[in-house]
Amino acid sequence: MKRISRATLAGLVLACAGVGHAYAGKGFFGGMKVNGDIRAYDFTRHYSGPVAGQQAFSLGGALNVLSGSVGGFGVGLTFYTAHSLGLNNSNPALVDGTLAGFDGIDTLGQAFVQYANRKVLVRAGDQSITSPWVNPSDSRMIPATYQGLLAAVKPIKGLTISAMRITRFKSRTSNHFSQTDLYNSTGTFNVGGTGGLTGKTEPGLAAVGASYHAAGLKTGVWGYQFYGLAKMAYAEGSYTLPGAGSVRPFVGAQVLRETGSGQQYLGPVDATVYGAMAGLKYAGSQLSVGYDDLPAHPGAFGNGDVVSPYTTGYATDPLYTTSMIQGMVDRKTTGHAVKIAATTFLLQHKLRVIASFADYFNTVYSGYSSARTNEADLDLTYFLGGPLKGLSVRDRVGVAHNLPVVHRFVYNRIMVEYDF
Repeated sequence: MKRISRATLAGLVLACAGVGHAYAGKGFFGGMKVNGDIRAYDFTRHYSGPVAGQQAFSLGGALNVLSGSVGGFGVGLTFYTAHSLGLNNSNPALVDGTLAGFDGIDTLGQAFVQYANRKVLVRAGDQSITSPWVNPSDSRMIPATYQGLLAAVKPIKGLTISAMRITRFKSRTSNHFSQTDLYNSTGTFNVGGTGGLTGKTEPGLAAVGASYHAAGLKTGVWGYQFYGLAKMAYAEGSYTLPGAGSVRPFVGAQVLRETGSGQQYLGPVDATVYGAMAGLKYAGSQLSVGYDDLPAHPGAFGNGDVVSPYTTGYATDPLYTTSMIQGMVDRKTTGHAVKIAATTFLLQHKLRVIASFADYFNTVYSGYSSARTNEADLDLTYFLGGPLKGLSVRDRVGVAHNLPVVHRFVYNRIMVEYDF
């Protein structure tokens, strides 16, 4: 087991002390904010067939420090740590390496300078990015972060226009930033599941986007340039109708078009996605049906699959039918999918229940022979209140059938988290 550094211990001490308030006063130090989380995760994988099961435990968390503002300027730091405490199997083949890698992590995931006011944000350095196809993918111990420049303006109420240039990436299992993405292999664990860019480096991405929210309307349009790989145009929108009483119907749509760019390290790219969603909202609960169609394009990457350098293998893309374990992008194939999902709160909103079932109808071609897969997920989160406010216990169970190599895959993720 990797030795825990003094910086790690100091970070955990601060976290346990509950340093999470905004200091009184103004200025660089007077307006400083400190918060974070402590996480204890235990993941278990069970397979049918010849593949051995895997398990992993990790304890760690994050400590965020954001300075006050001086003339609009400030700095931010986030220290992340995650360690198995020697509780995992000594055989790497029996360890779920997606949880926190195999040797533990101590990393400064965010370190940026920024200028911010009510209308403008300009941030440079290592940072968290939130956009449809470039995001934190925060379903493990440590989120993914990015190195580069981000700018956003809000010219009118409800409208945000953003631009970014990202040069380096740090995955959820890495200590360091590098000129890679999820199609590269990093260390002993291939975070993307493909290894298609082993030994190569990529110069990152550039993107521009705009989002508009007003009443029940939410829209977004983005353009991404994944250098050396692909260029993507993506649009999404949803509208929640006023409805009768507390029941409010909603509809949504998404469309994507992607072609090759630059050296096309993964080969020719030709991908199209059409998606639609409809459902009902009621007093915090929601029921929805989503549909996505990815037409086949023979000869292109994945027979016409989407090239997604920062979500592939993570199952964190914005498609309506992406589930806990997989989505159409992660399957490395084309076809269409349907997903039914429901969310509700029980026990005076202390218990959140999310249940879903997705059916994937895959195009059969030389690189993929499973014509149909499905996945059922159950996600239970209990939020403690009173003196334990900020503490939650979550159990996510996913069961997928008819995957390549294995007939059934059961993934259980137990997550205890304290946010301070």
